Amino acid sequence: MPKVNWNEETKPNYRWLVYGVPGVGKTYLSTYLKGKTYLLSLDKSYKRIPQLQGTDIWELDPAKPIEDLSEFVREFDPSQYDNLVIDNLSNLQKLWFIEMAKESKSGLDNKIQHFGEFTNWLIRFISKTFSWDVNILVTTWEKQSQVTDPSGQMFNQYGPDLRDSARDYLMGNCDAVARLIQKPKSGERGCILQGSIDTYAKNRLDDRKGCKVEELFTFDDNV
Repeated sequence: MPKVNWNEETKPNYRWLVYGVPGVGKTYLSTYLKGKTYLLSLDKSYKRIPQLQGTDIWELDPAKPIEDLSEFVREFDPSQYDNLVIDNLSNLQKLWFIEMAKESKSGLDNKIQHFGEFTNWLIRFISKTFSWDVNILVTTWEKQSQVTDPSGQMFNQYGPDLRDSARDYLMGNCDAVARLIQKPKSGERGCILQGSIDTYAKNRLDDRKGCKVEELFTFDDNV
């Protein structure tokens, strides 16, 4: 007997991951989401966006990020919202390691086991939030990593600024992964949705290879 009854499936939820350099407009993306949005702010970027006034926001306490995030998970009610924005996981990663370093004698050093513990902790957090009946937008900063293709050529590859295993888990569980970029002269912003040797990206919602930033959440299923 199958556990999934397609006839009983309700409106699907979507998961987006958007990464880009600081200041390119990742937090502002949340203003384009349709419906009622809740913002989990992990770096306080929302304070520079007047369009977010009136949005329900949970501002992470940087002095106790692990405990505060656990409290958020217990208290958030996804049934009251259409969208959840998790902004920005890269900053959460840095706060987590700072918090764990307090266990060392100097209060500044991380132990080797912390790196594996962080990956497991973040995957547990992502799997929990992604189980909720709500659309989710996740943002991170951008980083460059050096990769080698099968021919031996080396490239700089753009991707989310997260530890590799956590990054791969997150990208694998998102419907779309986009790199947010901005043209220096015009200021026009857009999203790269097709992956390549030098860019982490994917799109399993439609056939677009890229789009204007304001069109990211508009695709065939919800136009």
